[in-house]
Amino acid sequence: MMRNRVKPTVISLLVASLVGCTSNNALDMSLVNVETPKQWQGSNAKDNGPILNDWFLAFNDNTLNALIQNALSNNYDFKANQFAMQLAQQQVVISGASLLPELSLNATQSRKKSVTETGTKISNSADISAKLSYEVDLWGKLSDEQRRANLALASAKHKLKHQELNLVATVARTWFDLVSANQLLALYQQRANNQTRNLDIIQSSYRLGLNQALDVYLTQNNVNSEKARVIDQQHQVQKLQRQLELLIGEYPKGVLSAPNRLPLITKDIALSEPSQLLTQRFDIASSWYDLLASDASLAIAHKKRFPSFTLTASTGDSADKLSNLLDGNALAWSLLGNITAPIFNSGRLEAAENQAELTLRQKEQRYLEQVYQAFADVENAIGNRQALKQRYQHFLQAKENAEAAEKLAFDQYMKGLVSYTSVLESQRRAFDAQTQLIQLTNQLLQNRINLYVSLGGSNTPLFSTNQTQYEVKS
Repeated sequence: MMRNRVKPTVISLLVASLVGCTSNNALDMSLVNVETPKQWQGSNAKDNGPILNDWFLAFNDNTLNALIQNALSNNYDFKANQFAMQLAQQQVVISGASLLPELSLNATQSRKKSVTETGTKISNSADISAKLSYEVDLWGKLSDEQRRANLALASAKHKLKHQELNLVATVARTWFDLVSANQLLALYQQRANNQTRNLDIIQSSYRLGLNQALDVYLTQNNVNSEKARVIDQQHQVQKLQRQLELLIGEYPKGVLSAPNRLPLITKDIALSEPSQLLTQRFDIASSWYDLLASDASLAIAHKKRFPSFTLTASTGDSADKLSNLLDGNALAWSLLGNITAPIFNSGRLEAAENQAELTLRQKEQRYLEQVYQAFADVENAIGNRQALKQRYQHFLQAKENAEAAEKLAFDQYMKGLVSYTSVLESQRRAFDAQTQLIQLTNQLLQNRINLYVSLGGSNTPLFSTNQTQYEVKS
């Protein structure tokens, strides 16, 4: 029984058909009958639809598009990953060459001096030879090696696509974090200015004997706190600027400009059916090809225990001068068949085969874990989206009420109707509501990005040679 031919299951057959793998091998999964629901939990049929290509265009942000384009062109880590795929391509060439004969040519010219009793003698020698060697692939070992290399290349290509998607998503996440940080900075600066104006009013009222010194101290404390908050937020903005500059392959100067207003996107994205997730996730397809490559490695390890047969043919000529080579004399030739069979190696080959089989079983379990985690990622993103939308609506109403209460409390304080403690409490509530609203807007955008990535959203067709070039402002 061939060690790489094992019992198929529902999940292996399903994935093989989905990712379009050409291998006839189906792996024995410890879990059988992996079924997917007809729709995601927390969604309904109207949410289903095709996943958008160039999903980040929905944000309608030219600066973000420029950042993504620059990152795909200049990010050092991503370019290193591209070289990894090219290495896999060269390995395919190497493995394919082993299936063909190898021809080598050797030419030598030598001059030799020898000393004898009668004197010295100088002799010249010229040799030329051609050698043709070919390993007969009796058991399909070399074919398995080529198949493993092709599967590794397919895995590398899908892995690169997944890394590309992650890079785009990371740029988008960091960009909206920066915009959010700028919006919070503008809010903190506004509050610091408002507190400064309040301090001027309260100090004027104190001089007229209309309020107490405690109110002045409390307001002065608020002014200092808000100014300190502004300085800290400015530092956070600069950190995010440097982070983005690194992503696009530039020196982290911390000068990248960004707006101070987050976009609010109310329309939900379409959700593909759960059964389509395995075709859309590049990382899952990459792991599947890795799994099949491990299956090929097991077959190779098994077949290394069988004899190998090599044919070698050689021909050549020799003369005392290089110019006399190939002068019409009959060439010497030889034909050799060589059989090599492992007999005793202290169990090394058997252990290598067992190791390959254990590696295969290990990757099976990790693949299944990855598949279920992918489903969980989508389910969590959908559930989080619903919760964030509800929280946003509540805080939007809370913000309007808190701002109205803040203005009313200060007016009543100036009329002597309430204490300054009421003013401080109303200001705190208004500030918290405004801050929460900005953070929730950013979380909604982050959730949208996470959902696209979890669904395996496509991203590459945007950047063709005819695409409009955007500029990043510093």
